[in-house]
Parts: sequence; C-alpha cells; structure tokens
Amino acid sequence: MTMPKWHEIMRPVLITLDSRECASAPELRDVIFAEFQMTDEEQQERLDSGQLRIMNRLGWAVTDLGKAQFIERIPGKRGIYRITEEGRKFIAEHDAPFDAKDLMEHSEAFRTWKNDYRKAKRERARNDGIDNSAETDGNEQTPQEIMRAAERELRDALADELLERIMEQDSDFFEYLVGRLLSSMGYGSEVEVTKRTNDEGIDGIVKEDRLGFDSIYYQAKRWKVDSCVSRPEIQKFVGALSGKSAGKGLFITTARFSEGAIDYAERQNTAKIVLIDGPALTRLMIDAGVGVSTVAVYEVKAIDTDFFE
Repeated sequence: MTMPKWHEIMRPVLITLDSRECASAPELRDVIFAEFQMTDEEQQERLDSGQLRIMNRLGWAVTDLGKAQFIERIPGKRGIYRITEEGRKFIAEHDAPFDAKDLMEHSEAFRTWKNDYRKAKRERARNDGIDNSAETDGNEQTPQEIMRAAERELRDALADELLERIMEQDSDFFEYLVGRLLSSMGYGSEVEVTKRTNDEGIDGIVKEDRLGFDSIYYQAKRWKVDSCVSRPEIQKFVGALSGKSAGKGLFITTARFSEGAIDYAERQNTAKIVLIDGPALTRLMIDAGVGVSTVAVYEVKAIDTDFFE
C-alpha cells in the first residue's frame, strides 16, 4: 500500500467521526495508518520541513472537510474534531470514496469558499501582471509561477487556521494579540492594554515614542467571523477617541466591516481611522511572524551573468 493522497483520507476521517463523539488529530492519524496498512517507513516519512508527510496530508483533508462544514473543531479544545449534521447526511448518502470535486457539487459552503479563493487568486495574478483569464494547469505555468501559486495556497490555508485558533481563545487573549502584533510591526515603544472595567471604549494604547507625545488608540473585537461591524460601532469608537483628544485610531476585528462603517471611517477629519478585518489581521500576523513560525525556506538560484562576463 502506498502513501494515501490527501483526498483519499477524507472518507476515513468522516466515517471515523461519524462513529465517535469526537477525535483528535493523532487518533485520526492512527485510523489512517490502519486503513491504508501503512508500513513503519511510510508512517515516519517526512517533508523537507520535518513535518510527517501523513500529518500534512491529514491537515489538508481536515481543512477541506471543515470548509465544506462537514466537520468542525470543538471550541476550546485544540485539535479535537467532530462531525456536523451536514457531514452525517453526506456520508449517509455517499458510500464510495470522494474528493474535492464531490465537495464542490454537494456543499454550498465549500463551493462558495473555493470560488472566493479562485476570484482572489485571479485578482492577485492581475496585480502581478499574469494573464490567467482561463484556468491554467501545471503544464502551462513556469516552475516559478507554480511555486508562487503553491506559496499563496499555503499562506491562505495558514490564514484560515490562524483565524480559527484566534476564535478558540477568549477576548483578553485577543486584546493581548493585537498589542503584540502592533509591537512586532514596529508601532510604538510601549503597548498598554486598558482595564476592561474602565476602558471607555478603548482596549489599548500604543505609544509611538518613549515620551508618549503621540499615541495610537485601538479597539479589539473578537466577533464571529461571519458577523459584521456596522457604522454605529465605528461612531462609538470615534466618540471614544474624541474623549481622549486622539488623532489616530485602529479598529481591529475578526469579523468584517459593513460598507457604511468603511465609508464613515474614511470620512473622518478629526482622527485617522484604520479598519482591520479578519483576513487582513491574519495577513499582518503572517507577515510580522506573530503566532506562526517558519518550517521551511526554499532558495531559487539563477545564473550570475557578471561571473561569466
């Protein structure tokens, strides 16, 4: 038996969760070992990064099942999964192996996520000056383009997982996270998280210089990812900034902002307001190295023309 591909892992994972109340990633890994009769050598096979290859493939399988809303993480329990009602319905109606194409056909949530991802991918390609008006396969792309596309896919998956991990934490952690992120990005010599009982609409203050002549005030809202921060919330924040005579404000959330909220923030004259939603937050975290670590670095080398001339 050869190493199972990631899409081949999805069905055993879903069947296992259908038969149990929940299961951890190591428990699902052991199921895969037995299901595919993997040898000791295959079980210990690793990527160049050092990660077990089977755990990498299990991670991608779990990601797709999660995007299809067939499984979910149990809040507050790291790496523990359970099946959803949609997952039970799907597995009851499908008695054969399935892949991402089947998820596209039978899951509206997965279809929406995949289409949004492809739309963003096309937009990034246009910004990079790459013509991909038609979907291209690996044979039509240069090796550099393939590597760049793979890097983006890994980054998008990491961003999704980051947001899930953030939502598993409490509000106090989120306020700490925002302060840590701002500090890592080089904003300010000191970050102060205000006391919850008397924050007056301000969750933290970033002092941009040691003497505190200029400061950034921020509000951090750990709201459900699919919820929306509307204009009244931004109005309250602007009012809180006015009470502090503040000229700079950052409103950062795991949710998204309504068009009204964005428009109101952009029209402020008394203070500069910056809005950061969930996707923007995770991008900043990845860039600043907050909550993530580097597992592999690949070098791409080219001919040194000066040497040969």
